[in-house]
Amino acid sequence: MNEQEEFEFRLRLEHETAAAKPAAAPVSRTDRFVKGLRDPIDGGAQLLTNVLPAGLVSGVNKANNWLADKTGLVGRLPEGGVDQQVRDGEKEYQSRRKAGGESGVDSYRIAGNVLNPANLALASRVPAAASLLGRVGVGAAAGGAFSALTPVGEGDFSAEKAKQVAMGAAFGGALPVVGNALARVVSPNAASNANLALLKSEGVRPTIGQALGGRANALEEKLTSVPIVGDAISMARRRSQEDFNKAAINRAVKPIGGKVDEIGHEGVSKAGDAISDAYKTALNKISGVQLDTQFNSNLSQLRTMSQGMTSEMSGKFDRTLRELVMRKVSRTGSILPDDYKAVDSELGRIASQYGKSTAASEQELGTAIQQLQALLKDQMVRSNPGVARELKAADTAWANLVRVEGAAKSGKNSEGVFTPAQLNMAVQTADDSVRKRAVSRGNALMQDLGSAGQAVLGNKVPNSGTTERLLYGGGALASGALNPLIPAALIGGAGLYTSPLQRLLVASASSRPALAQPAAKALRKAAPMLLPAGGQFGSGVLEK
Repeated sequence: MNEQEEFEFRLRLEHETAAAKPAAAPVSRTDRFVKGLRDPIDGGAQLLTNVLPAGLVSGVNKANNWLADKTGLVGRLPEGGVDQQVRDGEKEYQSRRKAGGESGVDSYRIAGNVLNPANLALASRVPAAASLLGRVGVGAAAGGAFSALTPVGEGDFSAEKAKQVAMGAAFGGALPVVGNALARVVSPNAASNANLALLKSEGVRPTIGQALGGRANALEEKLTSVPIVGDAISMARRRSQEDFNKAAINRAVKPIGGKVDEIGHEGVSKAGDAISDAYKTALNKISGVQLDTQFNSNLSQLRTMSQGMTSEMSGKFDRTLRELVMRKVSRTGSILPDDYKAVDSELGRIASQYGKSTAASEQELGTAIQQLQALLKDQMVRSNPGVARELKAADTAWANLVRVEGAAKSGKNSEGVFTPAQLNMAVQTADDSVRKRAVSRGNALMQDLGSAGQAVLGNKVPNSGTTERLLYGGGALASGALNPLIPAALIGGAGLYTSPLQRLLVASASSRPALAQPAAKALRKAAPMLLPAGGQFGSGVLEK
């Protein structure tokens, strides 16, 4: 047999042998899942054989094969040791996948990786960083570490392992970003924003940018400089600011059941008139004031305290008490309704006059007369319990209005329309607690509304429009001669800032079912548990 005949004979023999050999069975879903469960074991063993000293690895392999030959308790390793065994197993597994027409990312194997008990235990111990950037860094480090346990089936071990670790790190770093994005879709920050919820409950309609806050709000504010769209945004933001002013004014008249539709100086004036009318209505229901033992006891204490003032101020206090109050008291110890109203008004005037003095002695007199007025008012309430609720409501309304008036005064250059910061300043000025303690603790009157407005709306009152902006808008419309899409896009963007669409957008961002926030938290917490998938994901992408 010559060389040509011998070559043809070998080819026929190989063909017949291959035909007689049964084809490899396609890999099942169970096989793929089990392969994923084994990967950390196989990959870890392969990694050890490539990083440990060659002499030590050779000795361990020989010992393993001696046990295999003598006892059969362990499997015999091929000549290349664990590394070759893992590579051969990987080649066989991939050939079976190809036989079944599969390629690319192996989803069931990834599932096995993720659900491996050891991987789950390690993933659960990945530290939780507070910021998104921190979570990205931790995820990248953990993803690279998990990928180090992925088997290498072909090529140079070091080069392939470096690719796996890099892909795993990229996958691990991306997981928090994707998880956070999904969580924001399920439950955006606006859905859990207490300040936004408070403003909405008060009838304030923030824009979608203000509702979302952060970068969205900053971008929306920058867009106010764009022709047409910017005018629509400015109008919507001004509408929000006007809503805030109306909410503050109506917070003032709410205790008396009032409602004011105007804002600015006109709105504040109408609120003041409504509260004054409520006072008059309540006072007109007074049937008289009968002085009792509690009043006499409290008055005696106040007179004793007044003796500590200068002789001049003490004398003025006694004369005011005698000539203004006591001469109105009948023999039965009562004061007529009209007399009480006149006395209350005059005491208030005198207390305010001396209270504003720069002299300390006169300030003390103002405080003493103010306390006398308070004693009489308390007595009036005890004598007329049915009027007490209306008077208390009027007092609360007046206290609220004092804050609103202070804010409107600061906004005098904007026709009395004020910003949240101006309301907060008025709240602080009107706080008469020790060392402004109420403001410091965040529970001063009207402070919740001012702080919510500051956090969501900001402190700018947008312009309603200028000649220059109108010219820019005209130029933008004229640009349709060059490209009709330009004015169409600007008009479409402006349409989004109409009141109905803004309400719809804000509602979709801020209204979520009760399960939205727990679901969002679960998404963020689930991200570390997917880290073991990084290596196989990277391998699948590389195979494509």
